[in-house]
Amino acid sequence: MSEWIMSSFMFKRKDLERMLETKLIDIVHELPKVIAVEEDMPIEIFIDSAKKRKADAAIVIDRKGRISGIVTRLDLLKVLRPVMPHGVRIFSMPLKVRIEKITIKEIMTPNPIMLPETARIRDAVDLMNRYRISHVIITDTAGKPKAIISRKYVLRKFFGIEEE
Repeated sequence: MSEWIMSSFMFKRKDLERMLETKLIDIVHELPKVIAVEEDMPIEIFIDSAKKRKADAAIVIDRKGRISGIVTRLDLLKVLRPVMPHGVRIFSMPLKVRIEKITIKEIMTPNPIMLPETARIRDAVDLMNRYRISHVIITDTAGKPKAIISRKYVLRKFFGIEEE
């Protein structure tokens, strides 16, 4: 490998290392506003909010106001599977009826991964890789949600890759 390529690579690597050490609090303003939905809401509400805000995830809140899960666009694929968790066969119903009857709680990912805003981007990426997830909730010092960092954001920020 030529010296120019090596030095170019090393510069980029140093740059990436520096960026990975960035605290989440320093990028929260770059991330979309948090959407919060309640567990018992129909998934249509999430679909409408996601379309309007161009968001790909929402925090799920239980009846006591606590974070109980996260719902992402990927979770919507669960609507297309033939049997819901409670055993109702949904392919026997028209899709519109199925969507109206399905709640956020039925498709959400419970117990979402969260990081304090004092953590680094590296920590979020490590969790995404370890747990094979695409979103991590960022919380303030009181544990309240501030933002959601996504794999999509990381790929765009570090590599200029736009993910659909």
